[in-house]
Amino acid sequence: MRVLIVHPLMSAMGGGERLCCETMRALIGRGDKPTLLSGEFKIDRLERFFGYEGLFKDISVKSYAADSGDRFGTYKHLLHHVKAQRKIISADPNYDLVFSTQDAGYIPDISRPIFQWGYFPNALTGGIYGWPLRVHYSRKIRRINLVLAISEYSKSHFDQEWKIPTVLVYPACNMIQPSQVRDNVVVTVARGVPEKNLELFWEVAKRFPSHEFVLLLTRDPRFVEYSMALECTAPANGRVIVNPDKEMYQETLSRSKIYLHLMRGEHFGITVVESMSAGCVPVVHDSGGPKEIVGSSGLLWHREDEIPILLAIADASYEAMSKLSMERAKAFSREKFDKSFGEVLARTVSRVP
Repeated sequence: MRVLIVHPLMSAMGGGERLCCETMRALIGRGDKPTLLSGEFKIDRLERFFGYEGLFKDISVKSYAADSGDRFGTYKHLLHHVKAQRKIISADPNYDLVFSTQDAGYIPDISRPIFQWGYFPNALTGGIYGWPLRVHYSRKIRRINLVLAISEYSKSHFDQEWKIPTVLVYPACNMIQPSQVRDNVVVTVARGVPEKNLELFWEVAKRFPSHEFVLLLTRDPRFVEYSMALECTAPANGRVIVNPDKEMYQETLSRSKIYLHLMRGEHFGITVVESMSAGCVPVVHDSGGPKEIVGSSGLLWHREDEIPILLAIADASYEAMSKLSMERAKAFSREKFDKSFGEVLARTVSRVP
């Protein structure tokens, strides 16, 4: 089966890009032939960063010029990508299935079944200015045959707002080998974007001086100033590792004690799972996918002033809570993903008109 994967911003190198790669890997494992349609990105850098060396040798990549810097999801950004996609697809429209792995607004106009990875329903601008975008997204969403929601949290919102068939498939996560040596480290991992609430990491660090706070930061080209500010404002017990490779990422998680997640309403949280597999005790906000992931194996914060107290509890109860975290993480392994993803395709592809 020829499958067109549409992911306009592979250069972001975040959780969505990992899920795109895992989707293509799973399709190849099934014997399918994926073609990736995306704005220009550096394949070798992405493979090294995520540890997918050699993945793209089995993928046909059709790329086009990166956009001029307009914000993702805006009308200008959409128009740039839609025009470029249309030109490429018109030269080779023969696909059996389209998999949109980033945003429904970028679904190409091609008469094929559409599967959409579902992170969260789009929040669109109201009023007269937002009318063209609302019309555009409404038309694209109506063309989707199936949404694959990445968490129960996401699925509940898609069921309520989009009202089209939606199934739950948790993203694939690596299981990291825990280290025998543990440092007094609180770690967090994120792209440098404002919604990740990373400035709070340093505020908490100042109030919990007994531990080192390590921020594994992936610079987002759209928010360079935000990342630079985080790097410049680290306290005495804070340290930033910029664009860590897979080895540095896994080693840091495997030697840390506590994983602190600061975003409210995160759709899933791959790094939360992988930190748990490495033996970290997760401390996450009481919302979204991280709450669902952690269950009873971690600690939930509601107010920011609670976080230092929860860190102290996690540190004091580390041995017992670490074992619970590692066991819970197994529910989100790559093997679980391959099984769920394969079952969904087996059930649905033959039935889609």
